[in-house]
Amino acid sequence: MRRYLFVLTGVLGLTLALILAANLKLGDRGLGNLAVTRAASEWQQATRGVTYAPPVGGSGPFKVLRLADRLPDINALVLGSSTLMGVTPAVLPASWRVYNLTVTGNPTGAIAAEARYVEQHFASGVRWMLAGLDWSVGNLYQPGAVGEADLSPASVPKAYAAEKAVPLVKRLEDALSWPRVSTLAGVFSGALKNDNKIRYLQQSLFEAGGAEYRCADGAAVTVARDFDVINRGLCRGYRYDGSWTFANDSRLSAAQAATLAAAAAAPSSKYTKLLCAAEGHPNAAYLQHLGESAGRFAAKGGQMIFVLPALAPGLERALMGNARWRECLARTKATLDAWAKQHRVMIIDAGAAELYGCVSTEFSDEHHAYPECYQRVLPLFFRELEAGRVTPGLWKPDQAAAT
Repeated sequence: MRRYLFVLTGVLGLTLALILAANLKLGDRGLGNLAVTRAASEWQQATRGVTYAPPVGGSGPFKVLRLADRLPDINALVLGSSTLMGVTPAVLPASWRVYNLTVTGNPTGAIAAEARYVEQHFASGVRWMLAGLDWSVGNLYQPGAVGEADLSPASVPKAYAAEKAVPLVKRLEDALSWPRVSTLAGVFSGALKNDNKIRYLQQSLFEAGGAEYRCADGAAVTVARDFDVINRGLCRGYRYDGSWTFANDSRLSAAQAATLAAAAAAPSSKYTKLLCAAEGHPNAAYLQHLGESAGRFAAKGGQMIFVLPALAPGLERALMGNARWRECLARTKATLDAWAKQHRVMIIDAGAAELYGCVSTEFSDEHHAYPECYQRVLPLFFRELEAGRVTPGLWKPDQAAAT
C-alpha cells in the first residue's frame, strides 16, 4: 500500500508539473508577447490576410504595429472600443482610406488620448477621425483624467517589458487558474480532432503561429493564420483594414433581442447601473480633451466626427420606458449635444439602431453591431452631411431620410 501511494503521488506530481509547465507556456503565448505580436503584424502586412495577436481582448500593441505599416496608405482612422469593430471601409465615404484602430474595452479616456496623439503627430496625412462615445457600456462616465497615448512602434516593446515584470508567484497563480486549465483542455481537444496531433501541439505551444489556411469572410475568400492558442481555424481576427471578422459569433433573433432589451432595462442590469452611476453626467475631462483635439485637428484641415455606437433594436427604447433611466440618458444626450455645438462637431446617435432600419440579426449581442447595421447608419449620415442637412450637435435621422 505504501508503494502504491508513493507511485500514485509521483504520477500525480508529474502530471501537475506537466500541466503547470504547459500552462506557463500557454500564459506566455495566450497573454501575448513581443515576438508573436511582431510575427502576426508582419504576416498580415505581407499577405493582407485575417489574424490577430493574443490575447484577443488586448490587441493594442498589435494595432499600433499595424498602424505604423498602414499610415503611408491611409487618410482616416476609426477610434473606439469593440462596439465600432464592425465599421469597415465599405460603410464610409470613398474618399476615406481608413484603418480601424479600435480595440476591445478601449475606454473613453484612452480614445481621447489617442485622438490627441493623432492630431499632434499624424495630422499631415490623416484627414478624418471617427471616434466612438460609449455610454451604454459606461465608458463615457468613468472617473479619472486623460492620460498619454503613444501610438509609435517604439511603445510596443515597452508595453511588453512592463508585463515581464509580473512576479513569478502571480504567473504561477495564473497558470493554475481555471481559465488557463480550460484553455489547455481546449488545446488538447483541438489536437485530438486534428489529423496531425503532434504537429498541432507543437504549433500551439512552441511556434509563433499555425499554418495558413483559406476561409470565407462574408462573400469573400481570404487567407488567414492563427497566432493564438484558441480560435484556431475559425477565420476569427482583424482584417487588413483593422475591422473584426466576427467569425463564429452568433446573430440575435428578434425574440432574443426583445428579451435582452427587457433585461437591459431591469434595475439590476449592468446597463442601468452604468447609465445612472454618475446620474448620466459624462466625464467632463474626457469631453474637454476631445473637444480641444477636434478643434486643433480642424485648424489643421482635418475633421473629427463622433458616434454613439449602435445598440440592438429596442434596447434604448426599453431604457427610455423607465422614468429613472430616461432621466439619466436624457441628461447624457443633452450634455453631448451642448458640447458638440460648443466645439462645432457632429455626433451620430446610432443608439436606437432600428431608426436606421437595423434588425436583430445584424447584432451579435446587445451592443456589438455587424457591418450590415453600420452600412445603414453611416452612409445615411454622410449623404445628409453632403446635402447640407447636418449641423453641429447630436444627429439622428428623421423618418423621411431613413427610408
